[in-house]
Amino acid sequence: MSPTPVVHGIVLSGDEKDASLAERNTHATRVAGKGVDPEKKALFASVTKRIDYSPKLGTELHGIKLAQLTDQQAEELAAFISERGVVFFRDQDDLDNKEHVRLGRRWGPLHVHPFVPHNQQDPEIIVLDSRISPPTRFNTNDSWHSDVSFEPAPASYSILKFEEIPESGGNTIWSNGYELYDDLSQPIKTLLEGLTATHSSDIFKLLVQTSGRKTFGQLNDSVHPVIRTNPVTGWKSVFINPVFTREINGVTPAESKWILDYLGDLIVKKLQYQVRFNWEKNSVAIWDNRSNYHTGVPDFKPYHRRGVRVTVSGEIPYYDPNSGTQAKAWEATANAIIAKQEAAEKAKADAEANNSAKTA
Repeated sequence: MSPTPVVHGIVLSGDEKDASLAERNTHATRVAGKGVDPEKKALFASVTKRIDYSPKLGTELHGIKLAQLTDQQAEELAAFISERGVVFFRDQDDLDNKEHVRLGRRWGPLHVHPFVPHNQQDPEIIVLDSRISPPTRFNTNDSWHSDVSFEPAPASYSILKFEEIPESGGNTIWSNGYELYDDLSQPIKTLLEGLTATHSSDIFKLLVQTSGRKTFGQLNDSVHPVIRTNPVTGWKSVFINPVFTREINGVTPAESKWILDYLGDLIVKKLQYQVRFNWEKNSVAIWDNRSNYHTGVPDFKPYHRRGVRVTVSGEIPYYDPNSGTQAKAWEATANAIIAKQEAAEKAKADAEANNSAKTA
């Protein structure tokens, strides 16, 4: 039996002993965050500062230590991540490998990636190190995707921490699948809601051939609905991505290409769907793969970066025609913001009028 290739505690390739590690992957048996307190009072009791990166996507929370969350806070955080798409944290130096794994397991079974290098002691922790990753754009950079959508039960949440960051560059960008769905015309929505797509691990199969590395388990292909219901929020989102979605089923190849190209173009080019995160050492991002896409920005050479990620396996994707939308849920929030702005403007105008009257 040949030894497993290991570099600095990172397992680079499978061998006879661990070639079936990923076969343990399964789906979630419950939906973390579903039905929690809408105000999330337990979570926000510890928050000292909140920064929303855009109205509908991305929030940075200060005052939270992920390694110290109570069970109630962890459940409320899962719900908040599903609503905001991605949530960012700074200064999480105490989120070591043990705590990283523990946090992920609070939300579901952890995924073992069938190809990406992982931590020797904890195979659920994949290592994203620019020094050892294959020299291909289909790495962690320049490749819009949702994590492991080729699996029968793709990722719900991903928890990524960067331990080493480049002196410049190396940001990550997220794009909002809820908003992409909401902006489509009704005829296109109706078309897509009746379709499924095949998500493939073809790129990893190609890397197996070109790199000579062996897998940690089967490289799957899976069929999922093109429009997916997020079980936490109950909102619809588009569920395809440029990396892992091979084809739209039940249409001609030309139609499949048109649909995938059109939706992929929106993911990549619609800036109003996107937020960008500037990493610092020990920053953490947690996102919901069911309703978002992300890509690393490949602009940090000759610097390096190294991150570790835990990926939570979710439920088998489904579409409920009675699902709601982020746009509808957002109406009440938007109206409250408008009312607050109008009240502030009225108060300012009244104060100016009173001051004018006093000086008249």
